[in-house]
Amino acid sequence: MNVPSTLSLRSAAVTAGETGPIRETLAYDLHPMHNLCKKRAFFIGEAGMSEEPFIVHHPLEFLWGVAVRAAARSQFKISLQCESAFKARLKLGLETNSVGANEFTKRRTEAQSNIEKLIRAMIDAQIAKDPTVDVINEWTILHVLGHDKLCPGLWPVC
Repeated sequence: MNVPSTLSLRSAAVTAGETGPIRETLAYDLHPMHNLCKKRAFFIGEAGMSEEPFIVHHPLEFLWGVAVRAAARSQFKISLQCESAFKARLKLGLETNSVGANEFTKRRTEAQSNIEKLIRAMIDAQIAKDPTVDVINEWTILHVLGHDKLCPGLWPVC
């Protein structure tokens, strides 16, 4: 059996005790959720198309991940205060709209798009105030939802 050279390098890096990107990649590969996703993809591929869509049981965590990735794509980070306020706003929106796992699963593309739109607007507001900052601060949430009037159609946030 031929072993790809990248796999050999990863194994060598771990046995040598090196740190860096190779170590991080391995840590991610060993994460239980990553392995679960790989197993799911394997079984779906083996049986053909899945009859039911992948149900998102934790919409809050899913949407927070969308927000973090959207900010990272623009080389921005989210402050701890902003994280706390953002998660509280998401939780309130999910509870107010009585969003369950099945409804969220059906509308997750819409929710993902809305979160990305919200993060983009928050980044724009942060840049308008201080172009040198690469951290989204808490004030941007209310500024964008109130001042820019994004809230009426931003499911499930509003």
